[in-house]
Amino acid sequence: MVRSLSFLQLFVILAVGYIGGVLLYRGIPDADFSFLVQLYDSRAAQNSSTSLLIQLASFLSFYVVAMILSLSKRTSWFVMLVGALKAVLFGLASAHILAGGVNMLAYSGWWFPFKLLGTFLVIVFCWTLSPPFFTRKTVKRSNNSKLPLMIVGVGLVLFFADKAAYNLLGG
Repeated sequence: MVRSLSFLQLFVILAVGYIGGVLLYRGIPDADFSFLVQLYDSRAAQNSSTSLLIQLASFLSFYVVAMILSLSKRTSWFVMLVGALKAVLFGLASAHILAGGVNMLAYSGWWFPFKLLGTFLVIVFCWTLSPPFFTRKTVKRSNNSKLPLMIVGVGLVLFFADKAAYNLLGG
């Protein structure tokens, strides 16, 4: 029951963050969110001229910030905030793409599935770094660093699969 409750909480964070990002985009129509959207994914801001290295750095920045925040007990409370921020940016970028009149086949076949999985991976990564209070070990043991590294590896595979699907669909 505890495991299913935790994954349910992760899906709630994802859904609330996504809806929050969409509402933020719709609630402030005069604001220019293109800079935030470009930080999330430059292709969503209709700027595909960004180099692969900058896109990779933008992708890895969420993992790095979460890892840095998890190193201290004082900042470990903010680790899940990184995952929630990624979900909000996912919703914001999604609303930006749809408002820009993107092809629905490209959106539903390429952008949305890859970004949904990528965002959920960041949330799971944050959860492994700073688990909820009811799943923490009571006995002091060393942290297992294999699972977070494996999640980052899966995220990198997903990142390059996203690039391949983007090029395949004529992006």
